[in-house]
Amino acid sequence: MEHFTIRIADDEPANEFCALCGQAQPPTRGPRLFRVESDDPVCRECGKRQAPELIALLDLAKSAQRLGRVCRHTLVPPMESLLALARAAEEYAHSSTKSLQRVA
Repeated sequence: MEHFTIRIADDEPANEFCALCGQAQPPTRGPRLFRVESDDPVCRECGKRQAPELIALLDLAKSAQRLGRVCRHTLVPPMESLLALARAAEEYAHSSTKSLQRVA
């Protein structure tokens, strides 16, 4: 069984390849999915197949970060941003429930 982790890529990102499928990935800063054993990044498609709950958590974090940037100087956040955050939260809740059902 593969083990994955989420790490924040703070340094200057380089062109990398997915540890599972070998597909080239664009340089990305911020939270990303990595294999624990080899510290290699994993693409979104492989992550959705192998660790959907972690991809859902990454989506939730990115939505919250985007909402924070948009709403920094406004009193009321835009409805579109709130709906995107709610959708990401629902997907995370749904994926974590499915993983708990698999274990039981």
